[in-house]
Amino acid sequence: MNKENLMNSWMNHIAPSSGCSISEMELRVARFNELPKSPRAFADTYLPGHERTLFSVIGSGVTDNPSFKPKINSAENFHVDFIVAPKGCGAAMHWHDSEEVFIAQSGSWAIDWLDGATEMIHTITLEERDTISVPPFIHRAFRSLDGEKGLLISILGGKTPSPVKWHENVAKQAASQGVFFDDQGIAVKIAK
Repeated sequence: MNKENLMNSWMNHIAPSSGCSISEMELRVARFNELPKSPRAFADTYLPGHERTLFSVIGSGVTDNPSFKPKINSAENFHVDFIVAPKGCGAAMHWHDSEEVFIAQSGSWAIDWLDGATEMIHTITLEERDTISVPPFIHRAFRSLDGEKGLLISILGGKTPSPVKWHENVAKQAASQGVFFDDQGIAVKIAK
């Protein structure tokens, strides 16, 4: 490339900014102490060992409670949640139709997955700031190894991901505990 072409190369790499007022940007801010949170965002949270609190940050997400909405609705192709759980607790085996990234913001977290080819469960431990990307349609679970001092970030891909698909063992355990889904797809526990 000659010097004149190099000098002019920036012309293809600059553009003006779109408008965005302070009030418009404020709608895109999620302050931690204002995040919607739920200890019952998923059906498995009724089962011992799967207790956790989900903080819904951005995007529609895929909870078992469609009325649980994020702080920031406007996300095109991703959804972000924060998760806090007692030691040894977390999500039961489930999959999504898009990849899911987990980032251990603080504490240690075990990420389990079911290898459908061998039916073996494997585990990787994430330490603080470690990241894993779990492919779609792979059953995965996670649990806190440190308790509620830990924070796990979940980033789910996709414009409109479908609802969670649970492993059949989770469904059997949940049904035996009286956990089912109502007509709106909300996980409910009924008296036995």
